[in-house]
Amino acid sequence: MEQVGAGQVKPFTLPRIAAQPMDRLGLVTLLSSIYFFQIWGLTMGGTPLPAVFHAVFMGLSVAGIVMPRLWGILAINAFAWSVTYILNSPVASNNQTTSFAFSLVVLGALFYLRPTGPDGREAFFHRIASAGRLILPAMYFFGIYHKINIDFLDPAVSCAVVLYKALTTGVGLGDWGFGHYGAIYATFIIEGIAMVALFIPRLKTIGILIGVPFHIIIGFTGYAYYKDFSTIVLVLYALFLPKEVFINAHDALARWTGSRDTALKIGRGALVLFVLAYVAAMGALFAPDRLIPEDRAFMPFFAVYALGFYAFLILFMPRDGGRKQGYRAGWLVLIPILYFANGWSPYLGLKTESSVAMFSNLHTEGGETNHLFHGVLPFGASYQSALVTPIASNSPQFDARYIAPGYDLVRYELDRMLALTPGLELTVATASGPVSTASGWTNTYLSHGIAARKFLIFKPIDWTRPKVCSH
Repeated sequence: MEQVGAGQVKPFTLPRIAAQPMDRLGLVTLLSSIYFFQIWGLTMGGTPLPAVFHAVFMGLSVAGIVMPRLWGILAINAFAWSVTYILNSPVASNNQTTSFAFSLVVLGALFYLRPTGPDGREAFFHRIASAGRLILPAMYFFGIYHKINIDFLDPAVSCAVVLYKALTTGVGLGDWGFGHYGAIYATFIIEGIAMVALFIPRLKTIGILIGVPFHIIIGFTGYAYYKDFSTIVLVLYALFLPKEVFINAHDALARWTGSRDTALKIGRGALVLFVLAYVAAMGALFAPDRLIPEDRAFMPFFAVYALGFYAFLILFMPRDGGRKQGYRAGWLVLIPILYFANGWSPYLGLKTESSVAMFSNLHTEGGETNHLFHGVLPFGASYQSALVTPIASNSPQFDARYIAPGYDLVRYELDRMLALTPGLELTVATASGPVSTASGWTNTYLSHGIAARKFLIFKPIDWTRPKVCSH
């Protein structure tokens, strides 16, 4: 019991878990919980943390899906993922780097305030959105800039065409030439429109309605598992929504269902049904390991929430973009600035992985480039100039992954593999003949400090020209 005054006692009450109206913070919690459910499952066994840790946070994310008003789940996921990302760095995944930046914004917002009460929730959302929404245009900038190269513009090898074929071959349009060129140039147009329109109030709705389906389509390609990437982008789009979209939705749902209470119960029931349907469809009731998302099996559930989110926008987004928001990022703006700076890594002679260069055909290694403007800048580091050609190893897995395709490696990346893979021995080609790493080999990775070891990671180098789409 809690004493509140002379002769008065306030009874202890549990946190309210009954269905309540969705608000902007709730939508961000819901979508991010869906994202974290996927990423905790997909990275299970691939981080230094035990599988049970990932399983616990998958369960926590399920709670965030069913009860999205529980903002604490968003905060806990953000903290746990930030720690996991740092422990597991360097990380090659672009979507994980994007979600790491978003998680840091959430944690930074907690330094400013705690979302208590409706006004507190709105203020907390504003603080997250003030910096978090800047991640999206930074991503779009490099989504365009990295692709300004001769090979992305070549339909014979363009990554845009690879994704287009993965999406359309089943319906007989995979070899359609117009579709190939359309996929290439639509990438520039859509990402360019979204990047600019999101920050012009009267064009914001257009930017959202054009940009969101682009990422939904990427999730449907089937080329690889991109639903996690598409989902974190939906989270970032949710940061641009005005308050009016929820007012419109609440009013409409109350009219359609007869009362607000009925609408709330239906909404909660739909979320519970979504989770139960997933458990049943995956056959996870008696085999919990099946809860881990799998590309084809997760497709219908991705369709439900991604298309549901888009329908929500179409139906309730105000056509004028809603009332202008007074966002103030404060020092949190440093997080999207660092995310933006990270995108310049290939041109600074630094890492080529996790630099928002996915599916761009970009090549900057070995003193040459296919970029139409520039490669490694004159003041850049020299990592991408120090290349080695592995010709033999004592690992069949290494042979299949790197030697059989004829890949070169950045010397630092090869040394990183040697340092982190006990027993691995290689023979590399040099100007003076083959050299073994088993004796007399200087490991450049070990001479670097912790900052470099947690940041630098390089993709293998394919010298096929024109440069085919590798990832």
